[in-house]
Amino acid sequence: MRLSSRVQSIQPSPTLAINALAKAMKAEGQDVLSMAAGEPDFPTPAPIRQACVEAIEAGHTGYAPSAGVPVLRQAVRERVAAYLGLQVADDQVVVSCGAKHCLYNAMQALLEPGCTALIQAPYWVSYPDQVRLAGAEPILLPCLEDGFGLNRPAMEAAIDERCRLLVLNSPSNPSGHVLDADDIDFVAGLLRAHPDLVVLSDDIYDRLVYSTEQPAHLLRRHPDLASQCLVINGVSKTYAMTGWRLGYAVGPKLLIAAMRKIQDQSTSNATTFVQYAAVTALRSPPELVAEMLTAFTARRSRIVEGLNALPGVSCTMPGGAFYAFASFAELLERKLDGQVLGSDMRLAEILLERERLAVVPGEAFGAPGFVRLSFACGLDTIDQALLRLKHFIGTLD
Repeated sequence: MRLSSRVQSIQPSPTLAINALAKAMKAEGQDVLSMAAGEPDFPTPAPIRQACVEAIEAGHTGYAPSAGVPVLRQAVRERVAAYLGLQVADDQVVVSCGAKHCLYNAMQALLEPGCTALIQAPYWVSYPDQVRLAGAEPILLPCLEDGFGLNRPAMEAAIDERCRLLVLNSPSNPSGHVLDADDIDFVAGLLRAHPDLVVLSDDIYDRLVYSTEQPAHLLRRHPDLASQCLVINGVSKTYAMTGWRLGYAVGPKLLIAAMRKIQDQSTSNATTFVQYAAVTALRSPPELVAEMLTAFTARRSRIVEGLNALPGVSCTMPGGAFYAFASFAELLERKLDGQVLGSDMRLAEILLERERLAVVPGEAFGAPGFVRLSFACGLDTIDQALLRLKHFIGTLD
């Protein structure tokens, strides 16, 4: 059997692989603490679950329009108007099987062999491989030495006539960094200088922010650039609906039409009754998820303070999402059983083997020396994880 070169050019998702291994170890009865998955540990709110049941009972179990049921597309338009202050038409919306599916469709619609896409490190693991699956080349911009903002010199230097796409993710997975107004304005300047460039704004964590001030967004600050911006979002993170697989994209009509066409010939519609439940989610009051955000706020403080108290570990306070992205670079120079640790990949392997602690190595996100720990788990889990890390550090020479 001969597999395609495109599939041989990509790797399995390391986050999914580590999470699957941790679950398998748990199923065997091992005491594994998993801080690898980007998945809230809260149940989907009751009104959303009830809306799903009612949709099934009402007979919404057949095929739906490939681009999404009209009432959900309208709810998306309302959400965009309320959050971004942007009025969009129905043909500027497509509903898909998760935000990840939207990202894939967008890459397929925009990219082809011979062109490039700019991705700022640290980045979500799937961005580069989705670019490769479209036959294009991902240009991975190195991390800044002093933070997780945009590497502006590298970005400017990488833009040429081949560049079609710039990926933004704020709040970020894995760092939780929220782009400031200066970075957003810098991107706006690039778009005005390069009218064929499109920004893909992955907003999946947009409601999980820890500041009372509204974060900067390209379309709020520069609405005239809407023709060069695709916004992707979904219900997975905000509403604890990861398994429901429902995302949406909003953008220029030409691009949305292309994404709809790709979806017509691949998955067709997202699950019909889930779409009706998503209407309830998008139209729900903020109080529906306030408890979850309050819990994340407390967990964020606990894990960041705990990590910074460990010798050889440093972690900045994330502005959003539910990840602590900590530097373990100093520890990688130390020895375990006479051998230098050397890499965060090896560190993650040893932590799972010896301490039964599942984390994701920074190398997977384009940030060697770092480790991502999800705090979408209880305070007891966080405390136990910190104890296991402390114990492990104590075994190093």
